Amino acid sequence: MRRTLLLFSIFIFLSAAFSSRADAQTARRDSLLFEAAKCERIVYEAQNPREVNAALRRKAELYKQAGLYKEAGATLERVRMYLVAAPERGDVLVQKALCAFLAEDYDSAMSLLAEAGVECNYVQPKLKNEWAAMLLTLLVPAGYCYVGAPGEGLVSTALNAASVTWAVTQISAGLPVIGILGGCLCLSETYMGAQERVAYLLELHNREALREAKRSAVGKALLDCLQ
Repeated sequence: MRRTLLLFSIFIFLSAAFSSRADAQTARRDSLLFEAAKCERIVYEAQNPREVNAALRRKAELYKQAGLYKEAGATLERVRMYLVAAPERGDVLVQKALCAFLAEDYDSAMSLLAEAGVECNYVQPKLKNEWAAMLLTLLVPAGYCYVGAPGEGLVSTALNAASVTWAVTQISAGLPVIGILGGCLCLSETYMGAQERVAYLLELHNREALREAKRSAVGKALLDCLQ
C-alpha cells in the first residue's frame, strides 16, 4: 500500500512539473506573438518606411524565438530592401536564409545565401541507380537490400514463396486452373508489388540523401556567417 502511494505521489509530482513547464512555454510563446502583433500594428500605422522595415525585422525575430520560422521568413520578405543600408543587406539575406533553413527549405536557403554572396560547399551525394535497383529486384531480396530495406526484402520473399507453394499445392491436388490462375494473381501482387515498392524506396532514399547533403552544406555556411 505504501509503495502504491509513493508511486502515485511521484506520478502527481512529475505531472505537475511537466504541466508547469508546458504552461511556461505556452505563456512565453503567447507573449512573443503578442509583441509580434504590436509590431504589425506599427507597420500598419507607420508613415516612415524605415520604421516599417525596423518593425518587420523585429517581428521576424519574435517569430523566430517563437519557433515560427516560415512566418519569420515571410515577414522578412516584406522588408523593403532598397531602404536597407548596403552593409546590412547581406545580414538581412542571411537571416532570410536562416529562417528558410530552420523551416527545412534548404533550396531556398541556398539561393538566399548565394544572393548574399555566401558560398555553400554543396557536393551532390552518390545516388542509388534506378536501373540497378530494378535489375536486382528480379531477385527480390537483393533489390530491397540495395535500397536499404533488407527486412522488407525478407517479408516480400516469404510472400512470393508462399504464393508459389500455394499454386503448386493446388496443382498437385488436381486443381491446375485454380492453382495457375490463383498463383499468377498472387505473384502479380507480391512480385510486381515488390518492384513498385523498391522503386518508391529508391526515390525516398535518393531524396533524403540530397536533402541531408543540402542541410549539411547550408548549416555549415550559416555557422560561418553567424559566428
